Amino acid sequence: MVHLFLCFLVAWSAVGVEKGAAEENFLSIQPERPVVEYGASVVLNCSSSCSPIHLEASLKWAEVGSGPTWKAFNITEVNQWAATPLCYANCGDESMKDRRANFTVYRAPQLVKLDPLQKMEVGKEYNLTCQVFDVAPIRNLTVTLFKGEKPLLVKTFENHNKPKPGHVLVIHPIALEREDQDEEVTCHAALDLRPEGPLLENTSSNESLELVDFQKDPVLRSPFLAETLSQMTVACDVSGVFPAKEATFELSFSGNKLDPVVTVLGESASAQALVVPTSAGNHELICTVSLGPVTRSANNTVNVYTLPKPILEFDPLNSLVNTTVNVTCKLNVSESPGVVMEIKDNRGILVSSEANSSVIQLNVTTQEEDDGREFVCEVQLSVGGITIMKNTSAKLTVLYGPRINDASCPSMLTWKEGSMETFACSASGNPSPTVECRKDNVPFHIGVQQEVNREHQGVYHCGAHNTYGSDAKDVTVVVEYFQLNVLALSLSVLGAVVLISVAAVGYYMYYRSHKMRMYRLKQQAAGNPMERNCLNANGVV
Repeated sequence: MVHLFLCFLVAWSAVGVEKGAAEENFLSIQPERPVVEYGASVVLNCSSSCSPIHLEASLKWAEVGSGPTWKAFNITEVNQWAATPLCYANCGDESMKDRRANFTVYRAPQLVKLDPLQKMEVGKEYNLTCQVFDVAPIRNLTVTLFKGEKPLLVKTFENHNKPKPGHVLVIHPIALEREDQDEEVTCHAALDLRPEGPLLENTSSNESLELVDFQKDPVLRSPFLAETLSQMTVACDVSGVFPAKEATFELSFSGNKLDPVVTVLGESASAQALVVPTSAGNHELICTVSLGPVTRSANNTVNVYTLPKPILEFDPLNSLVNTTVNVTCKLNVSESPGVVMEIKDNRGILVSSEANSSVIQLNVTTQEEDDGREFVCEVQLSVGGITIMKNTSAKLTVLYGPRINDASCPSMLTWKEGSMETFACSASGNPSPTVECRKDNVPFHIGVQQEVNREHQGVYHCGAHNTYGSDAKDVTVVVEYFQLNVLALSLSVLGAVVLISVAAVGYYMYYRSHKMRMYRLKQQAAGNPMERNCLNANGVV
């Protein structure tokens, strides 16, 4: 049916040609520029005022129709990339007429591939790579790279002259920012054969942009010094990382991998692990953090030392007064490089050693006052300019008999009758002695408060004893009480009577003198009758 339709079209066009060109010999070919997919077929119409009409082609063909001035040829399989069939006719005495058809043979872009995108570092330049496979003709191809809906690159190939298919590689450098996270990148291929042919398009699968931002080295937190077999915490921190949750940590100590616990907060992440060093020396702590293609590391040196706690011993453990006690300070190790040892008490250093010692000794001749004396065994080790110290202390036990002195048991006690007093008497000694006081051979309660009466007065015989001896002391108690004095009382009463009598006589004399003076004054004021009688008598004489 297709061939019949094509033949009809060819015949129709040939009729028109015959009418329009009756006066001049001609030859034409339709279509002049056919666009054909590789391996497909196409019908060519050759029209001419001359005959016979022939077709010359290296392709397989068959005549599918003819008329007085035309012939139709079916190219059954276009399997050449630069086919140019020739249509010709012999016009008698004139030269031969011919015309070629210039084929455009194409192959659609069936496979468009965007190379997989790895995680990319923010601000760093990377290449986007797109490949279009087995496409022709390449001069009609346009490759466009998109980020989202925004074109990043439009690439054309107008200068490509080869008709055969080929692979096209398009590379475009790109630097991304955090805002580009999760954007999709695609590669679009368009084979534009218009107006004679179709527009053939294909697009690669989408690739999502995965970005990382990791510009600062990790920060390690670890002690500068550590003791063997002691647990220490180490940490590795990173900040300003994106996305922080995707950061991976690797911690190792002295070549052994650790099992860290990772926490994430915002744009920061931290890994912590526990370490128990087993040997002394300088050990390296390494933290490696990876985020996408970025890897950063940090390392610290931890100085691990061994310094056990010293042992302090007394031999004998418990000693009598005036015996020799060996005080030993030692380390429970076979070697102690760099260790300095000291034995001291509250008064200062008693004995010290040179470096690398593991034991020192001190002999002490015990006295009573040495009981409870504290000795300190101290060891020192200088590590990296820092002095590490450990010590052990112990108190010396000296055994001796009781001692009673005035400080703990006064020889004289003076009490007042009716007051509340406590009889106190104690003794020194180790072990602590038992103290007993008796009055009139009757035990008296020591350390018990009681009301004082006259019966408490007297001499108390106190004794103290323990395993290592005894001591005794007498304590005299004097009780002060009130006693009535008759003579003093009589004299006091007599004195009071005399004072009262003197006061009475004095008052009487004062009163009489005062009254007489008052009387005379009144008489003078009224006139004395006796005086008047005397005057009168004198006048008579």
